Amino acid sequence: MVDYDKAVATVQDPNADPVLLAKIAYENPEFGANVAVNPRCYPGLKRWLATFGDERARQTLAQMGVTAEDGPVADAQPAQDVAADSAAASAAASAAASAAADQYSADSYSADQYSADSYAASAAQQQPAQDQYAAAQYAAQQEPQATNPYGYTAQMALETTDQELIAKIAQYAPELRPCIARNPSTYPALVDWLAQLNDPAVNAALATRQ
Repeated sequence: MVDYDKAVATVQDPNADPVLLAKIAYENPEFGANVAVNPRCYPGLKRWLATFGDERARQTLAQMGVTAEDGPVADAQPAQDVAADSAAASAAASAAASAAADQYSADSYSADQYSADSYAASAAQQQPAQDQYAAAQYAAQQEPQATNPYGYTAQMALETTDQELIAKIAQYAPELRPCIARNPSTYPALVDWLAQLNDPAVNAALATRQ
């Protein structure tokens, strides 16, 4: 069926496509009278409407002097030409309907393809961030090499429950701060302080805390 707004615009257009008018007459019979008075409505279509149109279309055509019993319309076509015109109108309407369906399918495919492309582009944009996060998570799980001169080790920073020792490691062994961030015994105030350092390795370690 032709879209209502399109049908309204078409039947009011003095330069309307006759094939589209035939399609409207065939698929939107309520517009039959409007099609009949359109200057682009050809004789064969008028004859078809006079025969198969709704009551309003037949009355409109009767006022124009065209009835189903009148035989050839306007140009005195032979009867077989009138039948051919009617068949052509039906065929044109069916062809137009098929073309509209094909166009709808093509538009639907384009919309689906656009959605797929948009999703792929979005995924591609998110992938670097995901990779960076995964790398940070992996780095957070690795034990850093202790370089401080005080003998503090990564295992000590990870496992000690001594709050004073935890504070000293955080202060004097900055390379072990990611381990302190992972240590479940690290007290909240120190956790907040570590978060304020904005160190990527420390941030990644903090993200692993439960």
